[in-house]
Amino acid sequence: MKKSLPKTLLVLKNRALGDSIITLGAIQYLKEILPETRIIYAVPKWIAPLYENLETKADKVISLDFKNLSSWKESRQKLKKEGIDTVVEFFQSGRTAKFFNTYKFIGGPRYFFHNHHSSKGIVHNQGKIKANIQRDLDAAWTYFSEGAIPSYKDYCPQAKIKQSVEKERKIILGVVATRETKMWPLTSYVELARLLNQKNPDFRVEIPLGPGDQKIERELNRLGLPPNTKLLKASLKDLPLHLSKALLYAGNDTGIKHICAALDIPTITLFGPEPPHEWHPYNIEEHPFFFKEPLECRTKVSHYCGLSTCDSMICLNDFKPIEVYGKLKEIITA
Repeated sequence: MKKSLPKTLLVLKNRALGDSIITLGAIQYLKEILPETRIIYAVPKWIAPLYENLETKADKVISLDFKNLSSWKESRQKLKKEGIDTVVEFFQSGRTAKFFNTYKFIGGPRYFFHNHHSSKGIVHNQGKIKANIQRDLDAAWTYFSEGAIPSYKDYCPQAKIKQSVEKERKIILGVVATRETKMWPLTSYVELARLLNQKNPDFRVEIPLGPGDQKIERELNRLGLPPNTKLLKASLKDLPLHLSKALLYAGNDTGIKHICAALDIPTITLFGPEPPHEWHPYNIEEHPFFFKEPLECRTKVSHYCGLSTCDSMICLNDFKPIEVYGKLKEIITA
């Protein structure tokens, strides 16, 4: 059966920073199979500034919110203004489901969605544990393609800075995370920075921190950062510009890591409660990682650990700064 192709497609990902970057891979695929379609990418309002200085395969990036009736009205006006005739949502949320299912009854656009964790529905291989880029690609293929199923290995998320930048001898340490159990100890990061200061004094280290990271900032200052290291407090709009000048990212599995990967910056990731198979669908030569397995505590309830805090933290605490420095040195001297 011939699939009805959209004229103006809204791609929606109403989730966190890293998720929004991961979806760029699916947008790259959609642009290939729908060359005549105008593709608009919708992200939460707080994430939208990230894309002001980034070029992606989307024709436009907009913000949408679904918190209340006022935001519903604003979102509907934006959809009408852009002439959206089709919406595909990757990883459907409850709020967005209510909005678009309601909107359909008053002449809204066609609405397709993907629920990663459900085995129900028409999307190819739903409910399977797989790379998050592949989940988005499966949905895009199901709704809009009749060709071969795409592989996440061919659609690593890509983004470019809108202005020219020069590389610096700079390394980004990503110390923040969405929950404590995803964080390598701050003491280990400080020790890694000290190793760099001693062995590679011509390199600078930057540690990005956001508005809510005051506790982390206080602890880093208490531990004492070496002279080669500074805290980076950049707006989300300016953050990609700062990151793009770096030669390497080393740190937790966070949104900053995914931004760096999209900017073609090599990364070293320290994984704790969540498996790399889902959240690190990248070439391991360019993006190596540390991951301790097997751990029964990680898979006691599900295929990953969902704890926010943990007393032992054996999944991350056993990785030594000198080990991470060894992998880091391999990359910066290659």
